[in-house]
Amino acid sequence: MLEYLGCQGEKGLDLCFVDNTSPREWKSRIESKLSTYDEYVFIDDMKKLNLFIILRLKPSKEEYDDIGYMRSHISEFMNFYYKVVNEIKESE
Repeated sequence: MLEYLGCQGEKGLDLCFVDNTSPREWKSRIESKLSTYDEYVFIDDMKKLNLFIILRLKPSKEEYDDIGYMRSHISEFMNFYYKVVNEIKESE
């Protein structure tokens, strides 16, 4: 299950997620599918968490302060991620 953890903003706006239910062995398969996403997204290698995913956005000044902008990206990405995981599950 993917959970939204929060955001940080050192290199844009990084939306942080964790997936503690998918096996770590799926990491490369998930990364491959995430590479097709419209925004830059990657899995950070954090040993204590199964999969720590960062969605890096480059919002304009107006978008940076717009909570709706963030919410829409969170929702869109979570839907995309669930489809990715389901595709992998079905191929097992």
